[in-house]
Amino acid sequence: MALLALTGAAGRIATALRPRLRAAGHRLVLVDGVGVRLDDVDEELERAVEADLRDVDGQAAAFAGADLVVHLGAYSDEQLWADILAVNIDGTRAVCEAARLAGVRRMLLASSVHAAGFVPVDSEAARSGMPLPAPDTYYGVSKAALEALGALYAGRFGMTVVSARIMTFGDEPEAPRSLQSWLSGDDMARLVHAALTTEAAGHHVVWGVSRNTRRRVDLAPGLGIGFDPQDDAEAYAAEVERRDPSEAPGLLGGGFATPDYRLGEPHGG
Repeated sequence: MALLALTGAAGRIATALRPRLRAAGHRLVLVDGVGVRLDDVDEELERAVEADLRDVDGQAAAFAGADLVVHLGAYSDEQLWADILAVNIDGTRAVCEAARLAGVRRMLLASSVHAAGFVPVDSEAARSGMPLPAPDTYYGVSKAALEALGALYAGRFGMTVVSARIMTFGDEPEAPRSLQSWLSGDDMARLVHAALTTEAAGHHVVWGVSRNTRRRVDLAPGLGIGFDPQDDAEAYAAEVERRDPSEAPGLLGGGFATPDYRLGEPHGG
């Protein structure tokens, strides 16, 4: 099978992906920062590499021979602008450049719903196709920049790049909003497989979302690269609504788009 390189390998999404990708027969290069602990490394199928996200040469060496780079390394919520710039934007540029130098022809970049967080959930822009960026935070801006970098490297260097606007990733949906926006671990693995095998060239922005009954965004962009999610948050709806009977928010960004979510202030992610 394939050799896949994962940045942010100690993070929540990569940790959920690793056993699924190993079970599919893939070998993995696990890249994370110096001193970051990686648990349960399978030495037959996985190789751990320490490299700062902005270290082009170190990451290029780690990516050598990979069929796909899955870029998950980033701050996962709002931070000071200087930190967002250094890690999420400069880090993504370094990953893209390292992949190019290593001769990797495919990348899956973890964008976010927060790149379009101010899009209303009931709008035509959400329902059909893919809305233009409407970031809700500095974090959202960093994901819009990630998509722009993906487009640059696809256009200039002939790479196949998928920027996935990941919505609400988790083992199960936990709140009313996630009944619309949940992305399961199995569907995330399907997204990786689609990026690895698609015949669609160039840059593609897709929603990282499962096939939820209450989903408010369009699956067509993902289906265009072969991403066909299977899971549905509706299986958990009764329990979610029992715990939290509140209404789902009216903007795709949810809490990130509310006035009390303070711009540039770390919120714990």
